[in-house]
Amino acid sequence: MPAVSVGRWAGAETGEATAVVAGRVSTARAAAAARWAGAARANGHVPGPLLRHPRFRPPARVLAPLVKGVDRGTLTARGFDRTLRVAWTLADLAGRTSPGELEVAEALSFRTLAVAA
Repeated sequence: MPAVSVGRWAGAETGEATAVVAGRVSTARAAAAARWAGAARANGHVPGPLLRHPRFRPPARVLAPLVKGVDRGTLTARGFDRTLRVAWTLADLAGRTSPGELEVAEALSFRTLAVAA
């Protein structure tokens, strides 16, 4: 995750109210539980083969950065699945029905930040 600015944690910037964020998280968790019913309750617990099943697999253009990472050797198969799980969570939080290019890029950026830290 990106570092928090001094202004933000010191209170100079205002963010969303806790109740608003809690509502969005609750809605996202319900969407994930409904989507993975019988297999998992949360995106982080979905088995890799299910993530890649045609029913749930995002379009090739969305997965292209992940595929490129695996092809280049900068992303493992496990890393592919973990990044896709995060992308699903970002999509759920945004109220989307599937991860798009933006969610995949953001999920990949979290991996890059973790490696750089």
